[in-house]
Amino acid sequence: MSNVSGKPIALAITGASGAPYALRLLQSLVEAERQVYLMVSKAAQVVMPMETDLSLPSRASEAEILLTEHFNAAPGQIRVFGREQWTAPVASGSNPPQAMVVGPGSTGTLSAIACGASNNLIERAADGVLKDQRKLILNVRESPCPPRHPQHLASLARMGWGTL
Repeated sequence: MSNVSGKPIALAITGASGAPYALRLLQSLVEAERQVYLMVSKAAQVVMPMETDLSLPSRASEAEILLTEHFNAAPGQIRVFGREQWTAPVASGSNPPQAMVVGPGSTGTLSAIACGASNNLIERAADGVLKDQRKLILNVRESPCPPRHPQHLASLARMGWGTL
């Protein structure tokens, strides 16, 4: 993994439509020689094979092997973490990623992040990124949007911590 540079980028893929966007971002990060901490929601695991030619195994270790081979990544460049893997580096402020992208992002994930729910690793990682005042990029994929969801986006924007 000697060709990987900089702090890791966390990428969370949730169940909203748009899995091809997430896979293209993952490919770009690999090509840019960045380490990626990847988290995939259960709903995203269901949606991904409907929208792409890729079906991720449910075990994080198996998904990591598949994605490393699929994107021709360096060993250890893509690290996949389970939904409740509380020992993952993204669950702690001691080894935070440089930034985090939630994309595609469901409105459920948006709501949980805005409220600080931290019910799973994706939400906990986003909470940690916000706490450490790092960049959080949300690609929320829902239209039309009920009034409460723009309120959640506005709430996160008012924090001034991250990019929406």
